[in-house]
Parts: sequence; C-alpha cells; structure tokens
Amino acid sequence: MQLMSIEDLAAYLGDSKRTIYKYIASGDCPPYIRISAKNIKFDRADVDAWLESKKVFPVTGGMKMSHLDGVNRAKDMIRNAVSRGKLPWTPRAQAVLKRAEKQARKDGFEFIGTEHLVYGIFSVKECLGAAILKNLGLTESECVRQYEPLRPASPGKGVGQTKFSDDIEKVIQYAYEQSTQWGHTYIGAEHLLVGTLLAGAGQGFEILTNLGITLEKVCEETSRLIVCRNTPTERKEK
Repeated sequence: MQLMSIEDLAAYLGDSKRTIYKYIASGDCPPYIRISAKNIKFDRADVDAWLESKKVFPVTGGMKMSHLDGVNRAKDMIRNAVSRGKLPWTPRAQAVLKRAEKQARKDGFEFIGTEHLVYGIFSVKECLGAAILKNLGLTESECVRQYEPLRPASPGKGVGQTKFSDDIEKVIQYAYEQSTQWGHTYIGAEHLLVGTLLAGAGQGFEILTNLGITLEKVCEETSRLIVCRNTPTERKEK
C-alpha cells in the first residue's frame, strides 16, 4: 500500500490543498484512511482507480480496455470481467483475479472458483482484502491448508481452458453492488472478499466460514480501514 498525504495528492493532481479538502467535503474524492482528524491518507491505487472512473470516452460505442493482457482465452475472460462493469477495477483487484486464474490452471481445475479467488486475495499481500484477513487473525498457511484438499485428484489439462464458475459470477456482481452501497467508485479486493461472503456459496465461502471469517467481521474491519457509507451491510433476500 503506497500512502499519499493531502499534500501528496494535491501535487499528484495538480490542485491546491484547499481544492482537495473541497473534494473530501463534497464526498467526490478517492477513498481515504482517517488516521486522526488531521491525518488523512490516500492509497495510490485507490486514487488511480478514482481517476480512471473520471475518464470520458467521447467515441460513440467505444469500449474501455482492461489493463490485463489478453494472451489466451483465460486472460481474455478476465479482461472482459474487468471491463464489462460500470466501475473500474483497481490494479490489485485485477491482480487477485489474475492470480486466481493462474492457480486454477496450475492445479488443473476446469473452472475458476471462489476458492481460487480467496487464494488470490491472500496471495496479493499488498491488497486491502489481504490486510483485512490478516487483521482478523488469519494467516496464508491456514488458507493454504484449507485449499489443499480441494485440488483435483486427476487434474485436467487446464491451460487456456478454465472458465468462471457460476459462483464467481455471483461474487463479482455482489462486489459491484457492495462497492456502490459503500459509496465507492471502484472495485477493490475488499469488495471481492465481501462479495464472496455475500454469495453464501462455493468453496471460497466455505474456506472463510471454516476459518471463522464472517460478513459482519469483514465489513466492520473494512469500515475501520477506509471510509464506507451505509454500514453495517444489510441485504434482503431476493
């Protein structure tokens, strides 16, 4: 996590400190970490995601491209997942999804499941999702121990053939909804973590549940680290 002060953000954007404070007062600003009343920090990745959301694409029918390179079908799939939504993905959230895809192919899975997503969150140590799980007392070794029994006994070819499971599609949808509910303008690893718990199904959900991670704990820790509106999360059954 690369932290920026008010002064750093002002210099980065080419604005004055007064303008930054106006952004904060209006609520139209990157998510920030409130260490104290006079000590506010911004994560560089969140700032870049916020700037990405401000882009205007004047060409009718134009499509925004993902930062992920589509060198095979699996990576094309990730690019589509990142670019099809209305909110931009942070580089770390993209790294989580890419790590999940890589692990699924490595272990010979035919589908990228929520277990791979949880594995990806733990693997991208600098993402907020990993920080939340660490703060809740989890270690990567505990996650790996939960994941190991899920490896297929007779792995398939995997390479270039993995697809998203239905559970992953649900997680991504819930992540978008949670980001909007919290008043964020991006998709981060923290939203993918919450989305996994909101989906309430899949091996990733079971891993988190077995390790004592609940939706309430994750939402509470997220709101402690960054500004989240409309918490605690309350969701009606649809």
